[in-house]
Amino acid sequence: MPRPRAPSEASTTSETSQSHSLDPSQELTPLYDYLLKIILLGPTSTGKSSLLHRFVSSSFIATSQTIGVEFASKTLRIRSSSASSSSSVSSFPTTSPGYALSSVGSTTGGGGGWYGGGKTTRLKLQLWDTAGQERFRSVSRSYYRGAAGALLVYDVGRHESFAELETFLQDARNLGSPNLSVVLVGNKCDLSDPPPAGSSSATTSGADPFHLSDGVPLQGRRASVADARRRPREVTTETAARWAQMHGIPTVVETSALTGEGVEEAFERLARMILTKIELGEVDPDDKRYGVQYGDMPVGGVVRRERRRGSKCC
Repeated sequence: MPRPRAPSEASTTSETSQSHSLDPSQELTPLYDYLLKIILLGPTSTGKSSLLHRFVSSSFIATSQTIGVEFASKTLRIRSSSASSSSSVSSFPTTSPGYALSSVGSTTGGGGGWYGGGKTTRLKLQLWDTAGQERFRSVSRSYYRGAAGALLVYDVGRHESFAELETFLQDARNLGSPNLSVVLVGNKCDLSDPPPAGSSSATTSGADPFHLSDGVPLQGRRASVADARRRPREVTTETAARWAQMHGIPTVVETSALTGEGVEEAFERLARMILTKIELGEVDPDDKRYGVQYGDMPVGGVVRRERRRGSKCC
């Protein structure tokens, strides 16, 4: 069982950081209770990188294919109730885009909602976006090791991406935590669902609105971009739910990295699943195989890494 910990003080917003922009002098500033290793995996061109950027930066960027892996991090505050209420986390399934959820550190939801009452726990998510292309698969697999959780991503408009999921899931379960938590994510739902009433389906002449230079957000063009690439849905929510149930995945979320629908829910549900396992003693932060570590705690005004349970002084 994890040792009792006093809840850390937290601000009203989530902290985000990119690996390339970290200031070493401030690396330990945001305190957290647990560090969780999370991987995003799935076939190529399913929007994993866009999901990651939407979650971390709350914006959409048209990205190129990932070569190897990319890294980012975000700290969440989660209000947990008792471990006995964990069944609400694993109820099967959740498939609606933008499911009403008390979102931590965002403008959606209030202080209560899905997370309920109880103490506040701060979780720092260490997020690894892995390449889906076969030629980079060996590099990507090396980052599966010791992962506490995984977002298994497919494109709802491409059945072939859905058909490839089993290989990715098997690799993650073979190489990740002995108690790996998984959320199935059907991305690009905005491109396959019927357009909203009153929206235009016209496209810009001669140009694909997705072909923008890297790093350029598509502000103010969400509707036209979605309509320009609209296509029939090939994977229904019912099909995804049945597949998830057969493979022991308790939660399914449909998302749109373009509009942001369901994105925070997917990451937060995965984080909550892992936290529940910690509270139930099913995941041991002292065992590195589980992909969870204790965080930094303030002691006497100095931030230090909490010593692992059972460590001895030589």
